[in-house]
Amino acid sequence: MESTNQNNYKTIATGIHLLTFGKWIFPLGNFVLPILLWMTNSKKSEFIDRHGKQAINFQISITLYTIVLAFIGGGVIIGSMVSGGPSLWKAMDHGTDFPFWNDLGIFNTIVTSSVICGTAILILGVIDLVCTIQAAIKANEGKDYNYPITIPFIPHHEEVETPNKK
Repeated sequence: MESTNQNNYKTIATGIHLLTFGKWIFPLGNFVLPILLWMTNSKKSEFIDRHGKQAINFQISITLYTIVLAFIGGGVIIGSMVSGGPSLWKAMDHGTDFPFWNDLGIFNTIVTSSVICGTAILILGVIDLVCTIQAAIKANEGKDYNYPITIPFIPHHEEVETPNKK
């Protein structure tokens, strides 16, 4: 019976990590689905509780980093457009010529900001994908996994009971 419970705990912890991919199905699915599974099972095992907190903290952190990068990139782009003044806006309204001929510095700033922030957001997406899969594999093996670059919004206990402990 104990072995069956341990296997169930591993399966639930694995599911919590994999349910973070729910963001591809509907908005906030990376929070709603794992939180539901975690909350309904967190009292059953410290192992499930630990993995649930890790997954949710990581998703909150990744979302926060993405929002900050989007605001920085968007702010630089909008600021550059505004700093171009009425002559840039007028050139953009006519649409007949490249509007940045008078000041290529604005164009360079916009492109650079887009490339840097866009690349950073892409890297966060890859980190999210790779780390979530690694966490699910570790949970399925009955081991703990600590996500990188995670802010501990939901604190967890230091001593963790894993299904492999006797």
